[in-house]
Amino acid sequence: MKYKLWQKWLLGIFRLVIFLLACYFIYHVIQENITALKALEVKHKPLFVGTFIVSNLIYIMLMMALVFAWLVLLKFKEPQRCAKIYFKSQIMKYLPGNIFHFMYRHQQTKNKNFTHKQLGMAALHETIILIIGAFLVSQFLFIWPGEITWLTNWLPMPFWVLFLIEVIGAIFVAKILINTGFLTTLISYFAYFSGMGLITYLLIFALGFESQPYLFITACFSASWLAGYVIPGAPGGTGVREVVFILLCTPKMAEYEALIIIALIRLLSILAETIIYLMASRLSQPYRHFSIWSDRTMP
Repeated sequence: MKYKLWQKWLLGIFRLVIFLLACYFIYHVIQENITALKALEVKHKPLFVGTFIVSNLIYIMLMMALVFAWLVLLKFKEPQRCAKIYFKSQIMKYLPGNIFHFMYRHQQTKNKNFTHKQLGMAALHETIILIIGAFLVSQFLFIWPGEITWLTNWLPMPFWVLFLIEVIGAIFVAKILINTGFLTTLISYFAYFSGMGLITYLLIFALGFESQPYLFITACFSASWLAGYVIPGAPGGTGVREVVFILLCTPKMAEYEALIIIALIRLLSILAETIIYLMASRLSQPYRHFSIWSDRTMP
């Protein structure tokens, strides 16, 4: 019992240290770019406001894709109820601990149709496939190896070998997770990361920053999302994702531009997920049609 308590304390301290280091890095970036940040002016405010609103709508649609992937893993049992629970759970990832959205989803979904084991396995499969999807999308970074020398210099092997290993690993996992809807779920996650890349690209355009290749900016977001997902830190990956995004985007982007973009994405996600929480009942209604696929296994 004492050993588990110490583990909990050590993990908590580690999370706090990671968060504080991330905050220090962001503070350092702000201090170095304070002049540029103060001089920043949005030239086309109506364009920016319109883009921000459209980005919120896109974000909501992307969350609907994540919900669909979750229903695939649950084999479309009680789709409307499970969709509503998933929508409501997302706002809880910002609570301290970064696990309450999983706990809420598990506790609220469990009933006679779902056992603890089934929900636990679905959550495990979700995590594995999300990590694979983010890893594969982030490989687009290596199209511009000269921009990420700080990363490529640390790789123990050529990046193409790493990519090949990841593809083989994904195929191996797909065979292990046969009859779970692996491919359908993975495609849904690809859609999510592609859509988030589009939001990032649109915000860069709306602010009048130097244009960046879509694949590059999508890969930067995917890699930063993955870092925030797997590295213990603040709720919702706060701090970790911002640091990794800034590191990956520079020097191709100015540091202050990368900082503003990732801060806007954080703000956008909080606003959109608040709307999703409030509209969970309405957003979950279309999923009732999937009840005809109950117990169906997707590819």
